Amino acid sequence: MKPSATYKRWDVVAVPYPFLEGEEIKRRPALVVSGNELNARHGVYWLAMITTAKAGKQLDDIPLTDHRKAGLPQDCVVRTKRLVTLGDAQISHRLGSITVKDRNAVAGLLRKYLP
Repeated sequence: MKPSATYKRWDVVAVPYPFLEGEEIKRRPALVVSGNELNARHGVYWLAMITTAKAGKQLDDIPLTDHRKAGLPQDCVVRTKRLVTLGDAQISHRLGSITVKDRNAVAGLLRKYLP
C-alpha cells in the first residue's frame, strides 16, 4: 500500500482540462468525491467537475454555498454528472474544501445514482 492520500474527500483541487493531448491545457477546479481508501489502494481519485455554469444551471447541479472556502474566485456549481478518475500526478494542487451543507448535498445525489 502507498502512503496516505495527498488529497481528501471534499477537497477542491486544480486539474488539467481538457484531458486530451494536443489541446491547450487549462487548470480547472474539481471536487474529490472518492473516499481515501480508493487512493490508498489504487493511487487514483474520483473527481466531480466544478464550473461557473455561465451557460446555465443543469439538472442535478449543486450550487456551492461558500465559494471562498472552496478556494474559488466566484460562485460555482458541482456538476455531479461529470465525473473523472485522475491520479496524484495529474492534480496540480488543493484549492480549498466545501461546506458540510454542500458535502451532504453532493453525497445525497451521488447515493441516488451510485447506491
